[in-house]
Amino acid sequence: MTPAQASAYIRLKTRTNSTTFTDADILTLWNVVKNEVCQRALETDEDIFLVPTYMDLVASTTTREYPLNSNILSRIKRVEAELDGSNWLKLSNFDLTDHDKPVTTEANITYYFSNEEGNAFYDIMRKSIWIYSGTISAVTDGLRIWVNTWPADETDMTDTTDMAVDPSSTTHGVPRELHKVIAKGVIIEWKESREKPIPLTESEVKWEFDLEKSIQTLKKADYDREIQGDLPDRDQIQGEDGSDY
Repeated sequence: MTPAQASAYIRLKTRTNSTTFTDADILTLWNVVKNEVCQRALETDEDIFLVPTYMDLVASTTTREYPLNSNILSRIKRVEAELDGSNWLKLSNFDLTDHDKPVTTEANITYYFSNEEGNAFYDIMRKSIWIYSGTISAVTDGLRIWVNTWPADETDMTDTTDMAVDPSSTTHGVPRELHKVIAKGVIIEWKESREKPIPLTESEVKWEFDLEKSIQTLKKADYDREIQGDLPDRDQIQGEDGSDY
């Protein structure tokens, strides 16, 4: 669905026109509902909104704190860094409570940590990533964070580009499976905002159900994914008398 198609659909269902329900008002409601729906879509755990984001590494004698981008939706999945200036390294997550030695100075940190996999870590504090490793070299785009980000806001409800198209290699569009449920959410918001709220249709009352159904269609995107399970030991499924259940 394009923004223009969404606007036409919303006005058809609300019996409005571009004067009684302006593009600006639709745009405002669309982006609010879009964010709510996409946040719920994280339940699929399918990396739908996952992208690599980059930051410049600075010399660790200056700082080890890297403020996270405000566009982060949630759930950092992986952190990698070019700590020595030439080799990418996966950083492991840890919490300061896991480390009982001081980390108040650069000398403390480089004594206990290094630029080797398994001994380089990151922690999240104060909406920032803190790196615990050996000495860090200044590297342009040397910190790569795989994270879920908010899909791009719509800016023009007359646009004829499908909203599922990613605006760039680092920003997301909105999956087509969610377009109609977002449009229906806009309709509901508009009806409930009237001075005298307009009763919802039977279909609109079931918006939460439709949202859940739309989210379910996004699950299991890769049927080649291998799922493994463990069977209990035979002793675990025997009764106290040694007989099988």
